[in-house]
Amino acid sequence: MKKGSERIWLKKRKGFIKYALRFGYRVHPVYNFGECDTFYTFHWLAKLRMKLNAFKIPAVFFFGNVFMPLFPRTNINMHTFIGKAIELPKIDEPTKEDVDKWHKTYCDALQVLFDKHKAEAGRADAVLEMW
Repeated sequence: MKKGSERIWLKKRKGFIKYALRFGYRVHPVYNFGECDTFYTFHWLAKLRMKLNAFKIPAVFFFGNVFMPLFPRTNINMHTFIGKAIELPKIDEPTKEDVDKWHKTYCDALQVLFDKHKAEAGRADAVLEMW
């Protein structure tokens, strides 16, 4: 991931929605601006790394603090924004369609939250990439 890019891995991560539907919980869209800058990641060979990840082989290359590379950088400003709650219905056995519908609702709410607060967080030209 290139420095400063806002990328989240959410498209295939639907388990939290399925769980929340089973128990009728509410979910809040939350975005943390600046978290992407806490570690330097090497964006070269990203395609190879993603192929390895598909086979459950981690290919993560990163470093944070200069003197302690496994710790995040400390000179980063981070801003956390929490959106309005999404009330989910209680469905004992949610179908794939139920999960997909409410996951899309969550993703849309997260995108709205991101767009609403990106200028306030100092990243007016940022674009959220959902993978």
